[in-house]
Amino acid sequence: MAQKYAFLVDPSKCTFCRACVTACKLENHVRSQWTRNDVVLIGPDQRKDPAMYAVFMNCQQCENPPCVAACPVEGKGLEKRADGIVLVKVSKCVSNQFCVRACPYGALRLTSVRNAHGYEVVDKCTYCAHKLDRPADAPGGNRPACVMACPTNAIEFGLRDELLARVKQEGRETFDVDPVGVGPSNIFVKPSPRRQAWEKV
Repeated sequence: MAQKYAFLVDPSKCTFCRACVTACKLENHVRSQWTRNDVVLIGPDQRKDPAMYAVFMNCQQCENPPCVAACPVEGKGLEKRADGIVLVKVSKCVSNQFCVRACPYGALRLTSVRNAHGYEVVDKCTYCAHKLDRPADAPGGNRPACVMACPTNAIEFGLRDELLARVKQEGRETFDVDPVGVGPSNIFVKPSPRRQAWEKV
């Protein structure tokens, strides 16, 4: 069984610089009208910690991807690879956006790019799949562009089982980001507790 890739996201390290978004656009030639990833602000529990955390978000490369299931195109306009990465088949996309509406994470976008049949095509994060087979010392490296651009290592990339094992070894907790049972690959660790300015030392 092929091992699955994943991102490990640590909100406590994110500074909201959005270098990850810019790097993705440059590497994947993403036009200005949309993004494949983004950084959003969340507040895990306003009663205990009123601070907002910046969190990197992208396609979750789900174990049971609803986008693939929703596509009505014969032969499917999306495919899930053995390593877990879900890719859009540009030549088969027919612009119906069923996949866009099916994604619980809002990770797919209909773009202005047209395929050979004249249909606008859907775009999404691919974990920079075109880089994964390169040697580590190849020009541009062999890791996703967003990971390489992050100045604080708020995003890490690797095999999911290895990343999860490290999180458990460090005693970190993770957010539950699977409310509908689709099996997202990415791992989001909870920020370490922070002392607030008004608390007594």
